Amino acid sequence: MTDVAVQQKKRFTTMIAIDVVCFLLAGAAIVGHVAFGVGWLLPVFVLAIVAGLSAQIWFVVGWLKATRPQDPQAGRAP
Repeated sequence: MTDVAVQQKKRFTTMIAIDVVCFLLAGAAIVGHVAFGVGWLLPVFVLAIVAGLSAQIWFVVGWLKATRPQDPQAGRAP
């Protein structure tokens, strides 16, 4: 695999790990907030959702940067 592919694989693995942790944390927080009435778990739920979405955006931005043509003139009309 190329250096870019290895870097993207690491980025993807990191994103998946962050998303799994955020998913579990958000699930536990919303259950704790709704079922048990623990008020401070609602901000934890929101922050877990934001962190998971941020990890996905970080992955997509890195992927777009890695696949961008290196020649600044590439893709321009003559």
